[in-house]
Amino acid sequence: MCAWEQCKLTDIAKTFIGLVTTMTENYRDSGTLLIRNSDIKEGQFIFSEKPIHLDEEFAEKNKTRRLQIGDVVTVHTGDIGTSAVIKEKEAGAIGFATINTRTDKRILNPYFLSTYFNTEKHKCYANSVSTGDGRSNYNIKDFNKLVISIPTLDEQEKISALINNINTIITLHQQEPFLYGNSVNGRVALC
Repeated sequence: MCAWEQCKLTDIAKTFIGLVTTMTENYRDSGTLLIRNSDIKEGQFIFSEKPIHLDEEFAEKNKTRRLQIGDVVTVHTGDIGTSAVIKEKEAGAIGFATINTRTDKRILNPYFLSTYFNTEKHKCYANSVSTGDGRSNYNIKDFNKLVISIPTLDEQEKISALINNINTIITLHQQEPFLYGNSVNGRVALC
């Protein structure tokens, strides 16, 4: 096992902000998916029954903001720091005021990065540098100052898979709380 390497995020990934312009007149029932900060939960996207889409012509004018499979999308306003990875279902979507990270996949596994972003360590940093009156805002300038520790790519993949498996087990237990014990505030409490 090799030592973990300290890397500045912007040396191993490209970061960019989602659209921050008024778009309500371009909302549609179908078209390009719009990812809002509220759609991002720890490690996943959870959309309402009727997710917001953008007019295709408007989306095409903003095609440089389209998200690709493997991009890590991070909450900019609200539950700052919370992140999820774009999968096939969300590919081509555009984020609204999200912080987006496109990793160099030869160096940094996007699932490992998302796992790191969802840690208390990262969220504490995000909150310590946040601005705003009432709602926290995570500025990309501060986001770009991040220095993260990364192991080898093989280790990143193993860590990401392990964390994903643990999260899947937790989710299953939360969906069927009485199967394995008593439910306390939506969490499983083993007897």
